[in-house]
Amino acid sequence: MELINYQILGKIAHFNFRFIIMSLGLSTAVCMAQVSAQGSPEIPLTTDRPGVGDTAYLIPRGYIQLEGGTTFEHDRTRAPLERITTVSLPNSLIRIGMFDVMELRLLGGEYVYEKTSSGNRDNHDHGVSAPIIGTKLQLTNEDQWMPQTAVFVNLTIPVGSKRLHPDDVTPDFKIAANYALSERVSMEVNLGASWKNGLNEITGFYTTALGVAMTERFTPFAEVFGNMNGPSTHGFDAGFTYLVLPTVQLDVSGGPALTNEATDWFVAAGVSYRLPQLW
Repeated sequence: MELINYQILGKIAHFNFRFIIMSLGLSTAVCMAQVSAQGSPEIPLTTDRPGVGDTAYLIPRGYIQLEGGTTFEHDRTRAPLERITTVSLPNSLIRIGMFDVMELRLLGGEYVYEKTSSGNRDNHDHGVSAPIIGTKLQLTNEDQWMPQTAVFVNLTIPVGSKRLHPDDVTPDFKIAANYALSERVSMEVNLGASWKNGLNEITGFYTTALGVAMTERFTPFAEVFGNMNGPSTHGFDAGFTYLVLPTVQLDVSGGPALTNEATDWFVAAGVSYRLPQLW
């Protein structure tokens, strides 16, 4: 049985390695062609990776941006005592700039592997998560004391593996705000609500993050996140982004739980890139 376990983990690692290498290769080729044809892009790259929260900045109209990676989580329950390890990939997010104040977002539909250990027994499960269709709408532009703000509206579609999708179409929404405290320091806040079991259960959630641009390419950040009702699931994470090319970014992040009900710890890594303007 252990041989099978290592084979499964090996396949996941191999798939993730190929995903990152292929993404970097494609990103480099696209960006080199773009830079050679048009010079350095004037529009800075903004991403919703890494971290739990999302940025209030939209991608420009006519652009498509691809963001993805992998997440490794470990949790331990007390009654009964179980150790749960979860690997998910490719954490895909497709962002399409439809208009100046609106982007279309496609998320989810990722492979999820879960190992549950209790005593000397291991249980293995895997499946595909439910896809999410959403949009981000700009509310205000950053201007002096006014932050950049946007509203997100998502719908989780009840397809995929049975245990990984809701019974009905499930909505969630949030408001995001970004504010530059100085030329190098910026703050990001998300506030929102999500539903479960149709519209019968509602949970409020928040994230707040602080980023410091050490150089034009390297930006560390730290973030606190959690819910505002129900089980106390609060956590902390930190990491950094590195701008490889003007339209290619790598990221690494991770952190521990702040309460017993939250996942004990997680680590994540990924890549984001923006394609040349299509319209």
